Amino acid sequence: MKLTPIVAALLMSVSSASYAFDLQTPANNETDNLVWTGHLSPDTDTVMSAMLAAHIYGGTATVPEQINPESEFVLNYCNAEAPRVESDYSAYQVGLVDFNQTTQLAPTINQSSIVAVIDHHAIGGSPINTPQIVAMDIRGWGSAATILADNAQKLNITLPKHLACAGLGAILSDTVVFQSSTTTDYDREYAEKLAAIAGIEDIEDFGQQMLIAKSDLSHLSSETILTMDYKNFEYGGKKVGIGVAETLTAQQLIDRKEELLSAMKSYKEANGLDHLFFSITDTKDKKANLLWVDADDYQVIKTAFNAEPTSDMLTLDGVTSRKRQIGPAIQKALESL
Repeated sequence: MKLTPIVAALLMSVSSASYAFDLQTPANNETDNLVWTGHLSPDTDTVMSAMLAAHIYGGTATVPEQINPESEFVLNYCNAEAPRVESDYSAYQVGLVDFNQTTQLAPTINQSSIVAVIDHHAIGGSPINTPQIVAMDIRGWGSAATILADNAQKLNITLPKHLACAGLGAILSDTVVFQSSTTTDYDREYAEKLAAIAGIEDIEDFGQQMLIAKSDLSHLSSETILTMDYKNFEYGGKKVGIGVAETLTAQQLIDRKEELLSAMKSYKEANGLDHLFFSITDTKDKKANLLWVDADDYQVIKTAFNAEPTSDMLTLDGVTSRKRQIGPAIQKALESL
């Protein structure tokens, strides 16, 4: 008997609703059609966490877009293969890592297909909204990879050398080699454990090599730099974009400020954003150099950071985290205006 589209949709909904992914007992899960993915503009934590989740829980690691130079460096260093780039998620059950916001969701992911979320970000703005029960593991740790390393240990799952190395790279990336305000004791603990498995004796040296790998952006266009580590948010009913470039050579990008501002203006208009901000984050001197597009963005900056910039860039000493410092300040400002 041929089902009408409405009946087929109802049956799919019932089937999906009766299926609850089990993060505590992976053997209970059906994973033949499962993929893991992180947010758009994938960073190192997103890439490596998808790989860790696929090893721990089954399924296939994917990324929604091409990976960045730092992630390429980590994969090469760890002798690991990159997850496949998936352009169409519509036929899969999906596990999310390193995010929970619809603004950062690959457009082909149907929210009714999401079975799990493993993340370390706040639930705010526009979180996923699903008709089915979703298994969630959200903790305020420095990286999603730390959470996954903890889960692997509790489940007595041994991580192979290349994945332990990749997980360590993810922790070092998101904590900026333990210098970010988001760093927790759990991140340091699991970094040590993963380094031991991977046979890495000098964690600091690995982290510094990663920082160097992500710092040289001279060969990239301003448009690419803007969106390489970029996230969309919804704050106070406004569409907000925040891009970040973490670099040891901040002056290299500050010298290209006019190029970046031009790219920002075009991107803001093309994507219908209410506000757009970009941080040239100096990982050497621990400060953010914040750029914005127009007078509307300037008003948000004034309120968010209690400052009145006299030029087109605001330097914020001690600010290194979009998640803990820049994003929350902008969100608070927009919700108060």
